[in-house]
Amino acid sequence: MKKCKGIQTERMISGDFVSYFSAFLTHNKIEFQLRDSCVFESGKIEVKYLETIPEDYKFIEKPINVWKDQWFKYPEIVLSRLSSVLGLNQKLPARVCNVRRVNQHIAEDFLNQNHLQQSIGAKLKYGLYLPKAYFRLLPEEFKPDSDELLLAVMTFSGAKKYYLEEKIVLSFELIRFANLNGFNVVGGFSKMLGYFVKEKTPGNIMTYIDADWSDGENFSKLGFELVEKTSPLYFVLDENKNRIKVRDRVEAEIINSGSYKYILSEF
Repeated sequence: MKKCKGIQTERMISGDFVSYFSAFLTHNKIEFQLRDSCVFESGKIEVKYLETIPEDYKFIEKPINVWKDQWFKYPEIVLSRLSSVLGLNQKLPARVCNVRRVNQHIAEDFLNQNHLQQSIGAKLKYGLYLPKAYFRLLPEEFKPDSDELLLAVMTFSGAKKYYLEEKIVLSFELIRFANLNGFNVVGGFSKMLGYFVKEKTPGNIMTYIDADWSDGENFSKLGFELVEKTSPLYFVLDENKNRIKVRDRVEAEIINSGSYKYILSEF
């Protein structure tokens, strides 16, 4: 199955983010400025490529922070997310797609290929599928090898009970959501969330947004309420470049921007 043209080029993805992303922007005719060896300014977004923690560096809310370990481990995912912000991903309508439960294997495999934070344990797992009848909407160079194409996965925790005004309310955490690399399904998130709400009738839904990539403004538009900005987390890298959480800022090789905690309570 070939990848979306906007993401996968004929040559291998370069290990050098700066030169590769410069060529990527030029290829897509996007004007940009390279302010120094690791910072791009393109249109309304600023992209920071961080190999190490710059001295006295302070994370600010709007720029996107791309860390070196993420680029080397998951370059296609990084490019897909940047392409989404730049409006370059292939757009498909959610109205022609179907939502249904998926098993653990399908969810894990999809998230490990399409989500920067990879798969993590979840109780409830849903997939958004494009039927073969609508494959005509796909780019010509994209050739699915089945009768339907999995375009997105959304996962949730099991229900947690708590009391609200003498009533027992069921609270769920939205743990992961990812589109297929190179694609944005317009209305896909809302369609999948609506399917879950109809099936489980939750009292509320809580989720965390990675502040290295977003301030969660789109969640606010969907009715989520920002309730907390969590502190940055500290990490070191093991021999396989996997992130290991540590408590000491001094020993940290990576300090992320923390997260935004959102809650949806009105449906």
